[in-house]
Amino acid sequence: MSFVIARQAVYDREGRVFAYEVYLRSSEDPSRYPREVSFSRAAYIIADILAEYGVRKIAQGKKLIVNLSLEAVLNKSIDILPHEDIIYALNEPEVPVGETLGKLIKKKVSELKRRGAGILISPSLYRREYSELVALGDIVEFRASEVLSSSVSGAKGHGKRVLVSYIENEEEYKRALESGADYFEGNFLEPPVVVEEARVTPFLKGTLLRLMSMLSSAKSLKEVADTIASDVGMAVKFLRFVNSAYFSRRKKIEDIHHAVSYVGLENVKRFVLLVALNEYMKLENPELWKRSLIRAHIAEALAGRSSSELSQKAFLVGLFSLLDEILGVDIPSFLRELHVDEEVVRAFEDENSVLARILKLTERLEGALREGAQELEKTAEELSSETGLRPIELVVTAKEAQQKADEVIRL
Repeated sequence: MSFVIARQAVYDREGRVFAYEVYLRSSEDPSRYPREVSFSRAAYIIADILAEYGVRKIAQGKKLIVNLSLEAVLNKSIDILPHEDIIYALNEPEVPVGETLGKLIKKKVSELKRRGAGILISPSLYRREYSELVALGDIVEFRASEVLSSSVSGAKGHGKRVLVSYIENEEEYKRALESGADYFEGNFLEPPVVVEEARVTPFLKGTLLRLMSMLSSAKSLKEVADTIASDVGMAVKFLRFVNSAYFSRRKKIEDIHHAVSYVGLENVKRFVLLVALNEYMKLENPELWKRSLIRAHIAEALAGRSSSELSQKAFLVGLFSLLDEILGVDIPSFLRELHVDEEVVRAFEDENSVLARILKLTERLEGALREGAQELEKTAEELSSETGLRPIELVVTAKEAQQKADEVIRL
């Protein structure tokens, strides 16, 4: 899948460009937001694209306005951006934000301001319940269809500059000027212009590299838990993962540190990897991604009879086995760039390796599962002697793998 980055000029009262607001758009239709991408995920993709291509190159010496849902403020991905060149437009959260998270968000916004960033308060946040964040804002946004002179003067009376957006015609522009606003944006003035196109693959690679680096450098389970807790979206998904049928746990866990201790470091690493891949692969090719997940769990179960270490590697082999079809990459090269264990990589180069043989058995069982119950039973009979497992055990393995794949996709 590919996206485009579009930018739209924001003008001051003299008609000069003050800043550019950047948007993620579908490459098939640059006028459309890719609705299959969550708003918070879009912010991370934009941050990666801006970091790779350069903020100053895209902004041409002006400020860039980057939209963030409130919980995305806490994600470390935005820290790769030069804050002094950015105005962060804060929008309503996509997940519930309680008192504790609210304090963390306020602290992070204050930190961004200290590091030179500007803060823009979107219309959805300009209300009493977000008054502490509004107080930290530099600019308040109103939509042209809703703006009132009294609203503008009220905001300016509190020391805020005002942006009027979504200006669609001359009448709205005149009314915005008369209201006393400072900045103006809309299709009447200039529609969004595509500036960069980027495929999902390099950003997936960057995300995986950062996560793997984080996990390898963590010195304790507490450090891992703190890292997960700092990303609200990931924290919510992690608790959902721990409490899902994946672990068949009866009593609900509601604390990140308890959850990390319960599942152990290897399962935490697996979760982080699955979430990172899940976000992108569901967009790229959901059918092949589900097959990859099924293969991962089948391969893990087949290898588990030998050793736990081999089963962990077999899980990765199954998980990565369709990357060439999903992302159009050479699997060994892609995995080496991610510094994946060489034994896992060799499974795709040496057909006589133990993991390659496990993958072949896995592919047959996963293929039979797709064909239906009759074919699955037949294949299980054929594979019984090779695996040392009874046919019924192989059937159950395949069906449980399918259930676990569904749990991951629902994250």
